[in-house]
Amino acid sequence: MVTLARARSDSAKEARRADILHQTLTLWQTHRYEDVTLQAVAGRVGLTKPALYGYFPTKETLFLALYEELLGAWLHALTRHLRLGGTHTPASLAALVCTLLAEHAALTRLIPHLAGLLERNISQDRARAHKGWLLGQLQPLAPLLEGALPGLPPGASLPLLTYTQALVAGLYPMSDPAPAVQAALQDPELTPLCVQFGPALQEALTALYTGLSVRTEQYK
Repeated sequence: MVTLARARSDSAKEARRADILHQTLTLWQTHRYEDVTLQAVAGRVGLTKPALYGYFPTKETLFLALYEELLGAWLHALTRHLRLGGTHTPASLAALVCTLLAEHAALTRLIPHLAGLLERNISQDRARAHKGWLLGQLQPLAPLLEGALPGLPPGASLPLLTYTQALVAGLYPMSDPAPAVQAALQDPELTPLCVQFGPALQEALTALYTGLSVRTEQYK
């Protein structure tokens, strides 16, 4: 391992931070969360583990930063598609979301770890910064979603995105069970319990978006 000189300027520190996230993503693409260690990341970047702590004091803060980077890219892609104009049915919007998630597979794999792991070992200040960042990312999408999905009530766009993430967080682990569960599901009688992530997510999102887009007048 080659140990790099300390980054002293702000630009050098930002470049080092970007490299840490890039190397973490590289490991994440081929390893499970529990198998990616700070020592491995530090080695790929050319830092000692204590030096890495100067950028990310815990594994959770490191992966939370990676999550923000990946989610930001995905939201940018969704925004770009919605700005093309036109309207969607619940089914076509669900298909678009599923397509974009398939194109951002690293994010899809990371979403299930957010609430249960990544947000568990961070400070209150980091949590506030993360949630503020998230709200700032989601709010500009509100008018685009309301314009794209006729019947979506005002204020329903943020729940739509929140529930979308919740469905990903629940369905993805069910589609990628532990080896013992995978073996058990080979029993033909248990076939109805097998979850294929893509089709299951699209069906669930279509049902969700249909429910959210029912015009409020129908409830009056």
